This record gives sequence, structure tokens and C-alpha cells, in this order.
Amino acid sequence: MGKFLYNIGIVGYLMGIYIAAPFNKKARLWINGRKNQVFNNHNDSIWFHCASLGEFEQARPVIEEVKRKWPKQSIVLTFFSPSGYENKKDYPLADGIYYLPIDTSSNASKFLDIVNPRLAIFVKYEVWHHFFKQLKIRNTSLYLIAATFRPNQIYFKSYGGFMFSTLQLCTKVFTQDNASLKLLESKGEIAAMQAGDTRYDRVIEQRTEVNQNDRIAQFKKEKLLVILGSSWQVEEELIMPILNSENFKHVQFIIAPHDVSDRHVNEISKRIKIPIDYYKEAPVKDASVMILNTIGQLASAYYYADIAVIGGGFTNALHNILEPATFGIPVVYGNNHSKYPEGKELAESGGGFAVSSAEFSQIIKLLITDTSKRKQSGAAAKKFVESRSGATAVLIEELKSML
Repeated sequence: MGKFLYNIGIVGYLMGIYIAAPFNKKARLWINGRKNQVFNNHNDSIWFHCASLGEFEQARPVIEEVKRKWPKQSIVLTFFSPSGYENKKDYPLADGIYYLPIDTSSNASKFLDIVNPRLAIFVKYEVWHHFFKQLKIRNTSLYLIAATFRPNQIYFKSYGGFMFSTLQLCTKVFTQDNASLKLLESKGEIAAMQAGDTRYDRVIEQRTEVNQNDRIAQFKKEKLLVILGSSWQVEEELIMPILNSENFKHVQFIIAPHDVSDRHVNEISKRIKIPIDYYKEAPVKDASVMILNTIGQLASAYYYADIAVIGGGFTNALHNILEPATFGIPVVYGNNHSKYPEGKELAESGGGFAVSSAEFSQIIKLLITDTSKRKQSGAAAKKFVESRSGATAVLIEELKSML
């Protein structure tokens, strides 16, 4: 029955995408990207599968360490979402980059017959029964990495036996935290261990990359800089009274919205009462606000920041709080982040502030005005990131016998 319902769910999802496509750009990309897709043979490759861009950042340290140690090793990369594929379709370390076909038995069989990897690594939440089953049939090792689990997920429901048995098809599951490992082990026999979160390794690497951005440096001048990273409407609305206040003219603000469409950028602009500098346009003299109306520049912006506000925390869709934390700055975000254990842990370390909407203004003003508190919190954030590095090394140690 579980398999039947799963297959019905897959068909229902596919129908929903086709219905949405005329009205939704992402749905159109999802469909069009899979049309007439041609797979190549990548015999003896390592296949990495990520849902989207965030999961790619968790796979990336492993991919890059594999290529550093074994430069001739072929890499195949697949994405479920257009936001992952469209941003990384030219990633230079992968020999083949594709959309993952919809999860049916025939699609999984055809894909694996052609691509023929020696090893498969899926990231975080990507559990697809037919692909897992076909990998098992072929005796191809399968790892789920950076996995997190919560009691309310289907695997741990009375009716979730089918999906838990799909997890058991993995050669090994590597969890981000001990709570996830214990939860897995309480459900039944499964090969699993705690490895940690590879994102910590990734953001530490970002410190050593070229973060210089003359455009942002020119905008910041010598002033304090507050960045809203991957902001949603709620964070944008909460910052407006501070941003527009006469009391904070000595502060520069960068808004890097999650949605960089012209429509949304215009909506933000209408609420700002002071001169605005748009990143993709000519600099505006004496502007105190910059809207980062582009993608790909946020990490370098954090390099210049003194305080970061990260979007998604008010709706349990928290964006990456580790990227700013690695640069040693305090991080503020909404307190609805139960799906993201790092949200609780960063706050407990003193490097983050998980706030309600009522607390938001008070915390931002405190961090702006209290230099000692700001620096103390920033140091705690950096220490927090460094203390949790090493997941990549654990995974490479596991994989090296097969490479």
C-alpha cells in the first residue's frame, strides 16, 4: 500500500507542476529543463544529487575534496529544482549536470543504465524510492549525507514504514546531529552515523576566497553596515522604521532580497524614504541603502558587514545563517526555525539572536549602539562555526576505500 500511495503522490505532484506551469516560471523551467534531456555515460563516476542550491553548498565541499585528492575522478551532478540547476549548470568540477528525472521505476532504471555511476551521494532530504531501489539492485553504494530528521516526519509515523524502508536502502546515512541519529536508531535497524554538517566546512572556505567587492566597499565607506540577507517581506517590513529613522544616519543598509524580481525590488523601494543605491546601476552619491538586485554577491557583502539579518526565520524557512557567522558578525533571524537546528545552536552560543517580530527592533538597535556587545557576539559566531567543522573529512574517510 505504501508504494502504491507513493506512486500516486508522484503522479499528483507531476500533474500539479503541469497545471502551474502556464502561470509559474519555476514550474515551466522544471518541465522544460527535463524535456529532451540527453544523458551521457559516466561510467565509474560519483553521482551527487541535490534538491537545490542550498543542498549543493552542502555537497560542494565533498565534491571539491574528492577532486583535490583524486583529480581524475568523474563527477555527475543532478538537481531537482531549477534554482539549483540554473545557477550551477556550468559548475566546472562536474562532468555531467542534469535535472533529476521524475522518480518512477522506469525513469530510474533508464537513467542508471546510461549514466552508470559507481557511487551515489544524495543530500539532506532527497529520498527517492525508485532511484534508491535501482541503486540497491545494481549493488551501487548509496549515501545520504547532511541528513536531519524530526519526529513529525513521515519516516516516524505509524503509516511511514514504506518511507523508512526506503531509507534502509542506503549503504549509510550520515546525520548532521546526534538527535537525528538517535531518532533514526529508535525506529529500527539502519546503518547510520553522525558526521556533522558540511556547510560549516564550506563557509570556512569562503573566508579564504576572494571576497573583495569594490562596489560594496565604496558604498559602505567607513560606516557601520547592516545587511538583510535573503530577506523576505517580514524582515524587510521590520527593518523599515530603523532604516528610515533620523537616529541611524550613521549606518549603511544593504537589502539582498530572496526575490530579486523588478516587481519586488520596486515594492521595497516604495517603502524607503532615503536615497537608494541599486547594485546593478551606477552608484548614487550619499545613499544610505543599497538594494542588491542581483545574485552571487551576498557572500562578499557579508565580508563587509557588521550585523546580518537573515530571512526566512519567521516562517520556518530559514536561509543560511552560517555564511555571515563565519565572518565574525552577529546574526539576527526569526525564532520560527524548528527545521534548522543551527538556528537554536547559534543562538545558544551567543553568536545569533532568534527573535520574535516584537523583539526585532530592540535587538537591532542594541547591536548598532553597543559596540562591545556586537563584537562579543560576532566573535562567538565565528567560534561557533569553527567548532563544528570537519564533516567533510569524516565523509572522505568513509569514501576513500572506494576511490
